[in-house]
Amino acid sequence: MNDGFPAAAELKFDDISLGQTYEITRSFSVQDVLAFAALSGDYSPLHVDREFAAGTEFGAQVVHGVLLASLFSQLVGMRVPGKHALYLGQDLTFRRPVMIDETVRAVAKVVGKSDATRTLVLNTEIRSIDDKVIVIGTAKVKVRDDSPVGQRVSLAASIPFDSGRRVAIVTGASRGMGAQIAKTLALRGFAVAVNYFRNEERALSVVREIELGGGVAFAVQADVRDVESVSALITQVVKTLGAPRVLVNAAVGEFVNRPINDLRWTDFEAHMAYQVKAVLQLCQGVYPHMKSMGGGAIINILSQVTAGVPATGMADYVCAKNALMGLSKAMAAEWAEDMIRVNMVSPGLTRTELTEHYQERVFKMEAARTPLKRIATPADVASAVAYFAGEDAAFLTGVNLSVTGGQVML
Repeated sequence: MNDGFPAAAELKFDDISLGQTYEITRSFSVQDVLAFAALSGDYSPLHVDREFAAGTEFGAQVVHGVLLASLFSQLVGMRVPGKHALYLGQDLTFRRPVMIDETVRAVAKVVGKSDATRTLVLNTEIRSIDDKVIVIGTAKVKVRDDSPVGQRVSLAASIPFDSGRRVAIVTGASRGMGAQIAKTLALRGFAVAVNYFRNEERALSVVREIELGGGVAFAVQADVRDVESVSALITQVVKTLGAPRVLVNAAVGEFVNRPINDLRWTDFEAHMAYQVKAVLQLCQGVYPHMKSMGGGAIINILSQVTAGVPATGMADYVCAKNALMGLSKAMAAEWAEDMIRVNMVSPGLTRTELTEHYQERVFKMEAARTPLKRIATPADVASAVAYFAGEDAAFLTGVNLSVTGGQVML
């Protein structure tokens, strides 16, 4: 039911192709400008006072810039993709003003598409009738999964027990890199425990995709920073799938760029809780199971920040990742006699939900300075993890594999 509102397009992610262009034409009346002034509280006389505006260099009332930019919201919410849109960001540059009752044309062109995050990058612009540029910018839009919210996959209890299956636990597997790792391991024949913290729906979506591909998986909630929660996770995995032969530590907290002088010790503790405390608890938890089976593989996700000069504004994150590297090497040395291999994967900048707030120019600049001329993808990282999880890496432990397209060469 839309209560008489115009119907939005219902484009799915696969319906949208690079190069597609969408446009609308519109003019804004005095009533539109006054209504927006009342809504926004911006009663600048340049917009609402005809006599004042007539005496300025513009000679007439100017439409609010943000009101003009609302045309991009209309394009995203009604056209591309429409119903399933979630606006993630928009940068704007205003080239010239638009007067009341002036007709303009707003255009959105699809110039980027990420399968891993189901996001689009749109070049957006507004032009005058004589084709002069008025506003330019870039939009980031997520195409939401259109599956019904209440839809559920098979329960863990329905998974038949198989003592011979290879079992993998992937933490932080409801989104981004962790989700791709879980799906890739499933394709390689592992039964996967998809760990999530809060977003059950996303975890179940990953499980559903694995099952549709013929794999075995179930979603398991745990706060990996809490030792009792970790213990319950491992118990549930052993009961449902069997003893874990592979553990992938991919869970990560949110991070915000801040200069060192603005950081507090609690900021460091927040990252250390995920990168050291959680990893230690998980590894200690799976250790007896792996030892009893004659060995196993642990893969810890690090970052390019552990090599060379780190980016500024990330001291808390950099410290935590370097601490994880030290812990990984210590475990690799100590547990080698038990045939438990501990390796690391260090991706460069990767487009995931954690980095979607970055400006598009950041990704372009990083790709330009990468020898292979692109940034890493979650699939690149997942392939490296799957290699360490398999028998082809049976004689490797304590190795840190840089997935950076050549930016790190050792």
